[in-house]
Amino acid sequence: MENRKTLSVDIGSQNTRAWLFEQREDGFALACSAVAETTAASGQDLRAGVARALEGLQEKSGVRLLDLQQNLIRAEEGISACGLSVSAGKPIRTVLVGVSDTYSLAALRRLVSLFYTDVVLEIDLQDDLNATAQLEKLISANADLFVCAGGTNQGAFKPVRAALDNLRIVYQSLPRLIRPQLVYAGNEALADYAREELEAGEDFHRALNIQARTNAESLAAGWPAMLGAFRRLRRQQLTGLAELEQEWECEALPSAFAASRVVRLIDRMNPEGKGAMALDVGCSSTIVIAARGEEFIGTISHPPISEQVGKDTSRYSTLPIDAQSAAVYMLNKKLHQAFLPATLEDLAIEQAWTRVRLHYALRRTRELFPWFGYDPELGLLDPYEPVLLSGESLVRVPAPQQTLLMALDGLQPHGITTFALDSDQLLAGLGSLAEKEPLLPVQLIDSGVFSNLGTVICADAPERPARRVLTLEIDRGESARETLDVRRGEVKRVESTPAGPMRIYLSPGELTDVGMGLPGLGGWVTVPLSEVGTVIDARGRPLDLPEEMNKRSEAFYNWLWELGG
Repeated sequence: MENRKTLSVDIGSQNTRAWLFEQREDGFALACSAVAETTAASGQDLRAGVARALEGLQEKSGVRLLDLQQNLIRAEEGISACGLSVSAGKPIRTVLVGVSDTYSLAALRRLVSLFYTDVVLEIDLQDDLNATAQLEKLISANADLFVCAGGTNQGAFKPVRAALDNLRIVYQSLPRLIRPQLVYAGNEALADYAREELEAGEDFHRALNIQARTNAESLAAGWPAMLGAFRRLRRQQLTGLAELEQEWECEALPSAFAASRVVRLIDRMNPEGKGAMALDVGCSSTIVIAARGEEFIGTISHPPISEQVGKDTSRYSTLPIDAQSAAVYMLNKKLHQAFLPATLEDLAIEQAWTRVRLHYALRRTRELFPWFGYDPELGLLDPYEPVLLSGESLVRVPAPQQTLLMALDGLQPHGITTFALDSDQLLAGLGSLAEKEPLLPVQLIDSGVFSNLGTVICADAPERPARRVLTLEIDRGESARETLDVRRGEVKRVESTPAGPMRIYLSPGELTDVGMGLPGLGGWVTVPLSEVGTVIDARGRPLDLPEEMNKRSEAFYNWLWELGG
C-alpha cells in the first residue's frame, strides 16, 4: 500500500503545532507532532514559526519535509495533503445588524461565535435610530467585519435596505488599510440587491438566510460566507498566510471551527446518541463545543480578570490563596501568555483559575444558546458522552487526576459520563483535514488517539454530609466482587482493571440520583480501561464548599488525594 503522508498545522496565539500522519496497512496513524513559538506579531511572518515546527517534525520522524528553500516538499515522495487552521491574530472587530434583538441579533451572535470575533456594536433596526445616527455609530465602530441579517425570506424589506445604504457608505468612504468584510445572511429576496448596492466585490459574502422561516434557525447556512470573510481578513492581517495557503493548496480554517467538525463527527459516530462535548482551555481563550444530532453549540470566551474572578479563583484553590495573589498571577498570565507555573502556589492558582474559566465559558454559552442544558448553580444538566478535554491548561498538567478534577469541578456534570483527553491537542488538526481526507479523523478516533481519562458517576442526593448515598458492587471478572460505600461529600475512585472492562452495580439510596432516570434507580454499568479509573462524585450539586479558606483548600486537597493525584 502507498505510504501516503498528510500534514496538518494549527497556528495559535502562542504556539504553532504541526502533526504528521501516515497511511499504513491498518489505516491512518499519527506519526509524530511538534511545537514551535508562533511568529504572528507585528513585523513577523508566521511562516517562520511554521518552518520551525516542521523542522521539529523532520527531526522526530526522520522524514524530510522541507527543501533547501524551506518550502514544503509536495512531490510523490512528499506530503499528499495539507490542513491549516488559525487562531492567531487579534479578535475581529465585528458589527451585527439585525431586524430585531430577539430574533436576528440573537442568531447573529450565535453565528459569529466560532470565528474569533469581538462584537463592538449591534444595530437593532427596530430601534428609533435615524439613518444619520445609525451611520455615525457604524463609522465610529471602526469594524473589520459587518454581518447583516434579518427577516424571513420574503419578509420586511425597508429597514434592511436602509441599513445596506449606510453599510455602503461606510465601506466605500472609510480609509482603511485592511478592507472590511461584509456578510449578508438575511432575507434572500434582498441578497442580489445587497451585492449590487454595497459594491464590495470579493469583500461581499452572500450566505443563505440563517432564519429562512419563523422559529427556524440554521447557523450552517451562514458558515461558508463567514469562512470566506474570516480568510480574507486574516490574509490581510497575518503576514505570510496567503502565501502559505497558496503553496500548500489549502484554505485556512478558524481553529475552533475546525475543532467543531471533529466534535460533530464524534457525535455521529456515537451509536447511543448521547451527544459529544469538547472543552478547550488555552492560553488566550476557552472554547465550548457541543453536538447532539442536529443540535450544535459553539462559543469562544476570553479569560476574565476582575476582583470577583480573583475571589472565585481563591475559592477553588487547593492551597490557601488570597484573591489579590490570584489577581496578580492572572494579570501576569495575560501580559505573558507563555508564563508557566513556577511554584506550587502558581500551580494551585492556575488550576483554580481553569475551573473559574470553565464556569465563565459555560455561562457565556448558556447566554448565547438559551437551550443549552447548563445551570450556573447546578452545573451541566444535559448528558454528553464523551466530554473531550484539550488546551494548555488541561493538558500540560502534572497528573491526569488533576485534569479530571478540574474538569469535574468546572463542569459539574450529572449522571454518568466519560472524560477523554486530547493530549496531542489534535482537535483543530483533524478538523482541518476532514474535507481532504475524510477517513483520517474517523480512523484516528477509532484507534484511540484521544485517551480515556476516566468514567465519572455523579451521585446527587439531598442528604446530610457523611450519610451513605450509594453502594457499589464491583465485578472485575477474576476474583470475588468488592463492595464500596460512598457517603455524601466524598469523592471515591475505583481503579481500572488492566485485563479489560469492569462491571459496577450501582445501588443508590432512595433519594440519590445517579443518572438512571429516577432517584433511587440503579443498575449495572460497564466501564472501560482508563488512566484515572472510575470516579464517584457524591459532593452534590452545587458543590458544597467550606466557607473557611484553610478548610476549603484541605477539602480540595483530600479529593485530589482520593483520586491518586
